[in-house]
Amino acid sequence: MIQPRNVLIQRIIMAISLLVFIGFIVPAMALPPAMEADKLLLSAEDKLNKGDYKAAGQDLKKITVLKIKLPVDYYYQYGRYLAATRQAVEAKRNLETYLDKAGEKGQFYSAALKVYSEVEANEKRWAKEIEAEKRRIEAAKRRLARYKNNNDGTVTDIKTGLMWASKDNGSNIYWDNACAYCQNYSGAGHTDWRMPSQDELAALFDEKEPYHITPLIKLTGRELWGSETRDSKEAARFNFNRGTRCWANKYYRLQARVLPVRTGK
Repeated sequence: MIQPRNVLIQRIIMAISLLVFIGFIVPAMALPPAMEADKLLLSAEDKLNKGDYKAAGQDLKKITVLKIKLPVDYYYQYGRYLAATRQAVEAKRNLETYLDKAGEKGQFYSAALKVYSEVEANEKRWAKEIEAEKRRIEAAKRRLARYKNNNDGTVTDIKTGLMWASKDNGSNIYWDNACAYCQNYSGAGHTDWRMPSQDELAALFDEKEPYHITPLIKLTGRELWGSETRDSKEAARFNFNRGTRCWANKYYRLQARVLPVRTGK
């Protein structure tokens, strides 16, 4: 026969087990949409104040999918986000909506006017900067499109038809040894590699790229040997730091590298 005290303990254990089971099976109740929107709005405001614009934008986007009438303060906070990300036209539109709906008694009335004035003062400059950035990105895409990564340690220059090794020899090298390196190079299974001319190296130079050459080709030194010689002692080089042609003693190897090239497909 079970004693009364033991019965009570068993009932407590069963109750705890049931609560744990319910906790796993029944999901926690979400806040009503309007409250969730207010919560997200406070979160977005805090992130905007901290300069975390990406996260703030994500919170503001979540509010729009709650299928509720947007809170009036949403238009101010979204206007702040748009201003911070230099989207002047939309920023002004949302701030105007806030000012129209909230009026002079709105919590952020003065702040909204201030942000609106800042947007107006910077609108033309932002537009020019955004347009300049677009042109820079497009130019970078065009430059990159000139080169094809063959994914076999070689890069093809579509403009010239030349195939280049995707990296230089990797260390200081004399001109004679550079010649031999190219002749013995067998990248992508080809055996007709050679040392490039100074003109061919110059055609790779691009001052708009961070290292003045397509990022598909990796250089470990600032100067590359060219195939031309001026006498028995000097050979051509091209300096990718300055974009200049020069001549150097064949046996001066400091910062000198070689980049094999081949003609044809």
